[in-house]
Amino acid sequence: MSWHGVDAVDDAIDVTREFLLPFSLGRWIRMVVVSLFTGGSGAGGQVVSNAGNFGARLAGAGGFPSPSGGASALATLSIAVPTVAAGALALAPPVIQAEGVPEPGALGALGIAVLVVAVAVALLAILLSPVFEFVLVDAIARDDLRLLRDVGTHLTNGLRLLGFRIGLFAAFVVPPAAVAVAVLLGGIRVESLADRPLILAGVAIVAFVYVLVYAFVDRFTVEFVVPAMIADGGGVIDGWRRVWPRLRNQPGQTIVYLVMHVLVGIGLSIVSFVLLLVGLLAVGAVAAGVGFAVGTVSSGAATTDLGIGLGFLAGAAVGVPLFVVLVVLPVRVVTLTYRRSYEIAALARFGGNMDLIGRYRDGDGGGRGDVAAAFGDDGDDDGEGPPPDADDDRDGGVGASTDEEFDEFVPASSEVSDPPDVRSGSGESAAASVDGDDTVGDATGDDDTGDSDDADSRERK
Repeated sequence: MSWHGVDAVDDAIDVTREFLLPFSLGRWIRMVVVSLFTGGSGAGGQVVSNAGNFGARLAGAGGFPSPSGGASALATLSIAVPTVAAGALALAPPVIQAEGVPEPGALGALGIAVLVVAVAVALLAILLSPVFEFVLVDAIARDDLRLLRDVGTHLTNGLRLLGFRIGLFAAFVVPPAAVAVAVLLGGIRVESLADRPLILAGVAIVAFVYVLVYAFVDRFTVEFVVPAMIADGGGVIDGWRRVWPRLRNQPGQTIVYLVMHVLVGIGLSIVSFVLLLVGLLAVGAVAAGVGFAVGTVSSGAATTDLGIGLGFLAGAAVGVPLFVVLVVLPVRVVTLTYRRSYEIAALARFGGNMDLIGRYRDGDGGGRGDVAAAFGDDGDDDGEGPPPDADDDRDGGVGASTDEEFDEFVPASSEVSDPPDVRSGSGESAAASVDGDDTVGDATGDDDTGDSDDADSRERK
């Protein structure tokens, strides 16, 4: 018996290789942009959401899935806005009163500007994060990535996903929060559970199951429902209606997939750590060489301390951008592509018509590059072209339908002869046919006449 979560490991390797190779600078740059918005993870966990610290997101090279999307972005926004506002007030000098209206000083205005930019970036990330989830899956399925086109195509589905995840977050957070507020504001006495271990254990188990159900729904919404929406269309609820029966009917496969996903995450974390370490050593050597050269030249022209400082700054100015561009971002792209390909491959093996990577499995990576190719569609979205078997219908539609109806047995009455005007020498053939009939008729007539004469002669005798 094969396990979907295990078989998907090899499928994801093939998909990642075909999608990222041969190397295309344009595709890799676009994948970097996608990786900044899609829900990702890092070795040791990602502590910021899509609306927050992009530097920390760059450091997340793969591994365990972390909260992402609208709900976590809103949580980050609720923390970032007061923090930036407090910093702006702390940096602001005493305000200047102008006609009773306080006006901030220069640093205060700068702080407010930073706050506005931070809020704008957070809101943009909240809107684009779910959209880029669809962009990434669709790009892998089509083996083609165009940012502006794909963002416009999946904007509606992205907003649907955002609304669903925010609603899901609210549905799981509001009830316990309402209970806690009612207890605090209602003056209800709650006895300590320290002396009642059974009740404490029961509460802990219920809380764990509660969080586990939320994590299960939220996780499979992104991992399986998003590809299902791309494959069959429809909204988030429709996607769940297609995905849930497959998960419910194959509980063993679902459990194995969850376990394998954790193992794949650990593997990606280890691989990411090794690649980042090797890249750090290589880039560090280059940065050290540049810093040493600049420090040596600066020390000869000025003091030793100045040369050391300039050398350190030069090494950092060269090393940090090189490390991010040549090491961190490529590792991020590879691990993100593999993780998403693994999830798509696992969904494809659960059955149904949600196999988005069939074109890679069949070795058709250089084909038309659309999802329709994976499902055998003719790829004619406008409906202007002929159907796939149009030529067959034109050449022998009657015969084909007759064969189907009679199980490849064609009765004689169903045969259709060619019209006379399309056969070569039709006129001559027709004339020959008429002449032949006359000849036969004459010969028959002569024979009949001869027979009658013989009969008369016998009677006379």
